[in-house]
Amino acid sequence: MNKYADFMKQIPENIMQGVERQLYTDIALFRPHIFIGGRLMHSSDYHIIIPSVPPPDSYINGRLKSFDKGKIVVMHPGDTILCTRNYHTKPYISLLIKPQLINSIAEEMDMPANVKFTKLQNPFSFDLMQLIRAFEKESKRRDSCRLIMDCLGIQIAATVLREFKTNLKKYPACLSGGDSYVDMAVEYMQVFFSANITIEDICSEIGISPFHFMRLFKQKTGVSPHQYLLDIRIKKARELLTTGQYLVSEVAAMCGFINLSHFSSTFKRITGMPPSEYRK
Repeated sequence: MNKYADFMKQIPENIMQGVERQLYTDIALFRPHIFIGGRLMHSSDYHIIIPSVPPPDSYINGRLKSFDKGKIVVMHPGDTILCTRNYHTKPYISLLIKPQLINSIAEEMDMPANVKFTKLQNPFSFDLMQLIRAFEKESKRRDSCRLIMDCLGIQIAATVLREFKTNLKKYPACLSGGDSYVDMAVEYMQVFFSANITIEDICSEIGISPFHFMRLFKQKTGVSPHQYLLDIRIKKARELLTTGQYLVSEVAAMCGFINLSHFSSTFKRITGMPPSEYRK
């Protein structure tokens, strides 16, 4: 029996026929190429959307929302979404995770049951995207192993719980000094360097005002938060280029650059050579 039939029935048949999909016990991955407008949709599972471009304005549980570039959208079981218009796009990821998997992993991580994510939009990590790529790659193998798929599904769900804010506060309050704020900011940047994170995202996560944070960070590290994040991205880009496994454009996207031109100019300014030459 298809555990995801109710969700799939909400999508017009002519569209669903062109959607790549991998359906497993507790996790399902779809790659649609259109946001369907004017159709109220819902899922009994956690629904995670990783768009290739910002989705069109949509009503989430009846409230109109706009979306940021480079952010993952997380909806709870029973949440409704209504896109304001049809929007054709590059294939994006629509991930369904069964509540029992999320809650069982949460218990293992000493988190409360009935997990609630506190943000609709979230940054994504390089590690999470690598797990999703591994899930897709394994599913397409002729000798694909269900045990491996289930293990990858567990890793994906656990990473989502670890990275996205839930009803369990992620960071303890900082009682004194500024080093702990800087340490938490650096940790956040090292995890989410591949996402479109902003100063506001960092400050919201660690609980400090942007003005105080920027002054404190420069005082403790000697560089601005923006420059520190760029250095992390370039360091990771050098590692990926050295492997020879990825195109320069793929490395740019994996390291959080808005486009290839921006990546190339930044890489050359910091390293002294274009990424294509560095890759050779």
